Amino acid sequence: MDERTKAKCVARGPAGYPLVGNLPEFLCDKLGFLSRCVATYGDVIKLKIGEPTFLLNHPDDIKHVLVLNPDNYGKSPRMTSARGRKLSGAGLLTSVGPEHLRQRRMMQPVFYRKTVESFSRIITEGVEEMLARWADGMELDLEGEMMGLVQRNIVKTLLGVDADHDLPALLDAVTIRRQYMEHVFFSPLPEWVPSRIGWRYRRAMHRIDAIVMGAIQARRARPADTKDLLSLLLCAKYDDGTAMTDHQVRDEVVTLLVTGYETIGEALTWTSYLLSQHPAIAAKCFAEVDAAIGGRPPGVEDLPKLPYLGMVLAESMRLYPPTWIFIRIAQEEDTLPSGAVIPAGSKIYLCQYVMQRHPRYFPDPERFDPERFTDTAKKERPQFAYFPFGGGSRVCIGEHFAKMEATLILASLAQRFRLSLVPGQTIVPEPTMTLHPRNGIRMRVEQR
Repeated sequence: MDERTKAKCVARGPAGYPLVGNLPEFLCDKLGFLSRCVATYGDVIKLKIGEPTFLLNHPDDIKHVLVLNPDNYGKSPRMTSARGRKLSGAGLLTSVGPEHLRQRRMMQPVFYRKTVESFSRIITEGVEEMLARWADGMELDLEGEMMGLVQRNIVKTLLGVDADHDLPALLDAVTIRRQYMEHVFFSPLPEWVPSRIGWRYRRAMHRIDAIVMGAIQARRARPADTKDLLSLLLCAKYDDGTAMTDHQVRDEVVTLLVTGYETIGEALTWTSYLLSQHPAIAAKCFAEVDAAIGGRPPGVEDLPKLPYLGMVLAESMRLYPPTWIFIRIAQEEDTLPSGAVIPAGSKIYLCQYVMQRHPRYFPDPERFDPERFTDTAKKERPQFAYFPFGGGSRVCIGEHFAKMEATLILASLAQRFRLSLVPGQTIVPEPTMTLHPRNGIRMRVEQR
């Protein structure tokens, strides 16, 4: 930003109600409220949602928080506190500062491109199993199908052959864990209040721990027998040559069992929905896949041949980012590139959903247009006008795996089927832990 823009950038925002501030409006319609604030108040919006809260909607300010001064903007205590670690473990997700940097450096080689691409066969076999159940004319729950597929994929990628025997029980337990996390973060009741989901969660975690710890012990006994993510995590080393304890590995595996599928599942759901509403764009995808792959199963070697499909996925994640908001807490007072002063203790909202629909960077922002992601178009935009995977030291460690898996699944689907929306539905995005369709999406399958 130039100095004139900087001097004019003063945080403003809606007045709110006595005592409760903007909380009622925010809770009633999170996406609508934040979008209206951006349209009315500009790039730095001061909100009254508990602690002093600032919604940032300029790429320079977002880059400052995520990349240039990340040590001053920590994750929410909801995640990093003792309570948060009790729920999510003491691994990469909840660690902070030097502890986080040490953990990420140790885990990074596990997610190198060549490593994650070695798991592509699990993905293609999984999608073939799903598509074998589909038949011309049938109706299906799109979100349920996609979430089930990627959930099975991440379990098999993590645990390999150990997952086969316990797969149904483990999938059920992981689903319960995800539901419980949503309950904890979004229920108006305190966590200690007895609930049916709390009782189911405790049983589910006993099951998950038994399976994961059993797999860890099996790998320790036969370290060279398997090639899955769990084996790679057990072999990973810190800079001093030490490795993770069994409990640390357990925490990382349990985290990946949830975070490794829900965002990809939602991305596939929204992308398939958008293609069903834009037949001309879908036809270009079909033509690209047919020309690049034909009728054989797609593989990682085909990914460079599918640039348009990659652009479609990117545009889908612009309109419906599965991770729809990041929350950070300012440790000390700071001045943003915009000139806005952020007091210590302030809550920072970085909302992909509203930033990625900003007409300054995405003209006609509601339009689904994959051409926004040509190489030329991307170079003309500021980097943090689009950040579905975050940025800086906490950028999603599984970004390449997610893109690979989503592209292979979309290519497999395009080879054999087109989807059409069952009439009579109103599709509404609902922001919870991820951005998902409030009432699901019913689709009709059509053989190509």
